[in-house]
Amino acid sequence: MVAILCLSLSFVVLCACNKKTNDEQKDNISRLTEQYYAGESDLFVVSIEKGRREKNFIADGVAKDVCEFTELIIVPLKTNDYTAVSYVISADDKTVSGEIKCSSSGEFVTSIALDFVPKTITVTAGEASSDIELNSVLDGKLSANDVVNIAKESLKDKIDQEYAEGKAEREIYVKLITADRESYYYYVSFIGDGVDYWAMLIDPTSGAIISRK
Repeated sequence: MVAILCLSLSFVVLCACNKKTNDEQKDNISRLTEQYYAGESDLFVVSIEKGRREKNFIADGVAKDVCEFTELIIVPLKTNDYTAVSYVISADDKTVSGEIKCSSSGEFVTSIALDFVPKTITVTAGEASSDIELNSVLDGKLSANDVVNIAKESLKDKIDQEYAEGKAEREIYVKLITADRESYYYYVSFIGDGVDYWAMLIDPTSGAIISRK
């Protein structure tokens, strides 16, 4: 899913880079999905993803400048003519609101500051408006760290061989993906130099490896 971030009038923090502990420095994870909320109406599809990722992602085998992020994506279902959408994310007495201007590929994307578990979002674009319930896609599922361990166990022979050869630990990239907004999978990639990578899809419920490359 490719999107260009355009001017946002939201109350946002684009990327909060924190100093890492020694253990965090060693994991070499350049992207990780930690929480994922989704909902839709007949007018809009909404997702909110929280995690950490490189400030400027480069698939070079090294994770650096990793930041915490929260990203909101709003996709209109009826038209691509909107030039802006506004939103109000709510939970009990807490709200976060803003407006996203411009879009690419029919998506409105922005980074937001969110310090509570979102329950609903109201999306407005032109004369259209929807109140949408948000649900945690990962509630009761395996965490991204769980699936990294599953992937490492599956790739143990390859990892051990590269370690024995003195090669550097690979960069690890983890993202939750879906094709139909019903079934979700973790995409896990171990990135080496250039186009050298190992990748797999893992079921977040069972931990089963669905496919691999």
